[in-house]
Amino acid sequence: MAGRLFLWSTARDEWVSCPPEEITWLDRSRLSDNEDPTLHRAPRCAGLRHVQHRWELFSRDTTYQVFLAPDTTGAPLSAEAVRHAARHVLPAAPESFEARPVALEQGLWAVNVATWVLRLRLDLPAEADAAAGAADPGPQTVTQAVGVGRGAAAGATRKDAVERVRAYFERNAMARLAMAYYYQEFILGFSPPQTVPMLDVVVALNLSGEGAVSDYKKLLQGLVWSERGHARDLTGFLLTSGLLTSADLHEARLVAERNERAGVCETARQRLRYRPKSR
Repeated sequence: MAGRLFLWSTARDEWVSCPPEEITWLDRSRLSDNEDPTLHRAPRCAGLRHVQHRWELFSRDTTYQVFLAPDTTGAPLSAEAVRHAARHVLPAAPESFEARPVALEQGLWAVNVATWVLRLRLDLPAEADAAAGAADPGPQTVTQAVGVGRGAAAGATRKDAVERVRAYFERNAMARLAMAYYYQEFILGFSPPQTVPMLDVVVALNLSGEGAVSDYKKLLQGLVWSERGHARDLTGFLLTSGLLTSADLHEARLVAERNERAGVCETARQRLRYRPKSR
């Protein structure tokens, strides 16, 4: 059974349940009753959503940071108090992108946007806690949810796959940027999405050689699965595990833009003798 998320309603003086089948937007109306014109409306604001059997806080707010802090007292908190005690801070999102989401843990929480504070409560049933301790459900649901992999693929996912990939991306930022640029239509939600031609990625990011993207893909598959044959599953795993986000794509595009302005891309094209195909 999935956990239940509640918001504290000051108007009703009670906890109000968040429906798991839809996004609960922390917009101008909910936060300020439409009093604060600096707050954004949906979908350009922060929100709460239920995905992959968990609740998470995300933000598309291009103006304000979003602070998440434990609500240890259960009493109304000031914006300053939430910021001081914040355990997570979602940065202001670049235009048309989304900050990396934060998975909510059981208990009382306070969210701060601008000068406004909203209290949350996440309840998890005892059997859900026991199941979470007995198994690692994240990798097992990744490819099925995205619909880009074969259903049986998740069964072979390494238990520490997310940690292995995250550590690799931390050591090799260019690999992370290359994969974000390569899978950008998937990150942006295009329908149907297509990968960027590998040589376009090599030129844009000035990678070492023509096979760089392919090498990254093979290495990542080895970090995630214990056997070969999961090329089509990689996209879903990276996206739904939060290993590639719109923030990564934004960073990759900035690098590509700088390279183009500096003439690096033209040098790479000449080195590869490559003329990009029109898409």
